Amino acid sequence: MEFSIKQLKNGDERVFRKIVESYWVRLYKFSLIYIREREVAKEIVQDTFIALWDGRADLHDDTCLITYLMIINRNKCLNYLKSLKLQTVDINVLDESSIYRRSNINILEDESLEILIMKELHLALEASINRLPAKTREIFLMSRYEGLKNREIAIRQNLSVKTVEFHINKALKQLRDDLSSDYSVHLLYLLLLLYIKNNFNN
Repeated sequence: MEFSIKQLKNGDERVFRKIVESYWVRLYKFSLIYIREREVAKEIVQDTFIALWDGRADLHDDTCLITYLMIINRNKCLNYLKSLKLQTVDINVLDESSIYRRSNINILEDESLEILIMKELHLALEASINRLPAKTREIFLMSRYEGLKNREIAIRQNLSVKTVEFHINKALKQLRDDLSSDYSVHLLYLLLLLYIKNNFNN
């Protein structure tokens, strides 16, 4: 979806609201992968759009909004994780959730991550997810994008935890097969963002 950067730069609130409506969910899903706290992820998305509005005068007319927003969002996720000061704590005393967040600091600091947040990769990822069988897609989205644990999904779907794990692994395999030829090394970053150990997510 294209928006008029010129209108946004001129302070058109109607255009700004449409941008928020169009990209809110995508930014929230991205934040949730790293943060794993729904309310914090929402706050980060709000701050991202505030930053867009406050900095609109500096935008170039050919700015790709989704890339611009994702980079801001990435940086705000990184700042939040750093504020937890997890890197100064002995890893042996951290719980698994904290270890996961701590590992994301290194991922977010890697400049290669910008490759992952380009519009083309997100479109390719969405297309691959849409090709999943209906039940597999539903379970995968509940796990990765809604942040539900495997036990929670199993209860909602009236399935065993093992069945839920099967569908998630099936989805990850298809994503790897669909994207690996085009994105090679960068896919490893994507899979790391999407994959959480079963014993953490159970």
